[in-house]
Amino acid sequence: MKLELINLSKTYGTVQALKSVNYTFEPGIYGILGANGAGKSTMINLITDNIARNKGKEGGEILYDGEEILKLGKNFRKLIGYMPQQQGFYEDFSPKAFLKYMAEIKGVKGKNDKGQTVKEQIDELLNIVNLTNVANKKIGGFSGGMKQRVLLAQALLGDPKILILDEPTAGLDPKERISIRNYIAELSKDKIILFATHVVSDIECIADKVMLLKKGEIIADGTPVELIESMADKVGEISCTLSEVGKLQEQYKVGNVRQRKTGLALRIVGDELPADAVPVTDNIDLEDVYLYYFE
Repeated sequence: MKLELINLSKTYGTVQALKSVNYTFEPGIYGILGANGAGKSTMINLITDNIARNKGKEGGEILYDGEEILKLGKNFRKLIGYMPQQQGFYEDFSPKAFLKYMAEIKGVKGKNDKGQTVKEQIDELLNIVNLTNVANKKIGGFSGGMKQRVLLAQALLGDPKILILDEPTAGLDPKERISIRNYIAELSKDKIILFATHVVSDIECIADKVMLLKKGEIIADGTPVELIESMADKVGEISCTLSEVGKLQEQYKVGNVRQRKTGLALRIVGDELPADAVPVTDNIDLEDVYLYYFE
């Protein structure tokens, strides 16, 4: 199973949102990191065919196992489970009614590979996203986080081969975020999972590979370890007073500020570090990578 992006491009008026992106996805979890406006949602909407590419060769290609997805049409869309950032709900629907409705829209019928009926799939998914106790209550009264969990459940209907998640943990509390991340990790053996986010902690422990997207271009990619190793000699800590923090922020890319016994320790990332900075070598993480490329 392989999903290939070949010179994929998208322009809105005079703004080029995606610029000749080339990438190959195979089974596993791909963290797509980028700030707002980086092109994450545009890439996702092109893959799901929710928006049209640039016309002709300028738009590039998207191939699934060597075949253009536009030619595969409905056969490709049946393989996709998509969780958008936001989706309108019929406020009077319950989660169970909404999932039944989405099953009809998606054409999910009969039994899945585990021998489950549609009803059994829905019950299992509501349990996974911790909504069993409100399965028959109106979605209109739900919190934002609860609505996010309903959206994740609908994306998983029909056991899709390609799971596309656009900021899936937005609005969730820390416990829910961990639970959802762990479940997504369990799904990755036989699926291509695209996890678009600007929250590094969402993907740092579960992503097989990470793509960094900025202004419509891939500026770095690799395994988390590869990206972390690329930061050697680019991370340091400097002792300072609170009054010095602002001045240092003007000169350098500044991460966390921690209180030590000797005073404040300021984490700095960049190609050039202050002369008195102590190099960090043993606890560099993806937050440092994100700070280096995006802040």
